[in-house]
Amino acid sequence: MIISLEIVLPVFAIILCGYVIGRKGWVAGSALKGLSFFVYYLAIPALLFRTMALGNISDDLDFSLIISFYSVSLLIFTFSALLGRFFYGHQLKESAVMAMGATYGNLLLLGFPLVYSAFGDEGMVPLTMLIAFQAPILMALTSMLTEYDLSREQGSGQGVQAMGRALVKSIVRNPIIIGLTLGGIYQFSGMELFPLLDRFTSIMGGAVVPCALFSLGVSLTGFKLSGDLKQSFLIVGLKTVVYPSIVAFLVFFVIDVPPLWAAVAVILAAQPTGVNVFILAQQYGVFSARAASIVLASTILSVVTVTVLIAYYVNILPR
Repeated sequence: MIISLEIVLPVFAIILCGYVIGRKGWVAGSALKGLSFFVYYLAIPALLFRTMALGNISDDLDFSLIISFYSVSLLIFTFSALLGRFFYGHQLKESAVMAMGATYGNLLLLGFPLVYSAFGDEGMVPLTMLIAFQAPILMALTSMLTEYDLSREQGSGQGVQAMGRALVKSIVRNPIIIGLTLGGIYQFSGMELFPLLDRFTSIMGGAVVPCALFSLGVSLTGFKLSGDLKQSFLIVGLKTVVYPSIVAFLVFFVIDVPPLWAAVAVILAAQPTGVNVFILAQQYGVFSARAASIVLASTILSVVTVTVLIAYYVNILPR
């Protein structure tokens, strides 16, 4: 337990530092935007590029893990969307954002630092595999459904075309996919990382953990509990309890993957709702207050749930 606290507490301490500094107003909105841009568009893609270029992830790629993880995700997404549509009476666009809140985890800003701190390079392969598919599946699906609903409301008759455009944009413009793809191409070429690129990606990768956690802490100051809290807490329960529970059953009892990979999958499934859910909600002008509540409440809850999971797996897995 002491070992797990040594892993988790520094991570949440950096988030707390960011939150306190953000509350004091010592970080301007433009500074946070710049830091978030650096993390998402430069530092994390550089680290993923390095991981792909130096490793042999193509040989380690396990589609059973990816399929199991995202089958659960799509199951909960569908359930949440139907719940929003037919139980709460939301429009399709609101139901889509609600469903994204129940499935889209904070894998980059929180999951990445936690898994890397707990398992080091051994956890990078399953971590990279699962991160790579989240945006192309969940963000793309949410954007497609929302664009379709908006197009239908406007009477443009281009719902299907709007869905197609949203899908292409979510994939082509995604820096995570770009970093992974370029790293895969570099690794496939058989070339070694030349010293300048090696050092550059190493420094950039080293900045991921502190910068990501600090920016997450500052960004949390912009969220508050508001809107229909019963709905929000239901989604939080689906995201932080139901999702990881089903994933745990599949990866430990149904498919055959290394125990460490299974542990990484469960920890990632238990991550709180990602900030991108709120950003997308604001972009489309739907579900914004509840999205903010979901992000904040799930992040607070994850301090306990994720700490317990990491403590459990760090203690039972062979080292």
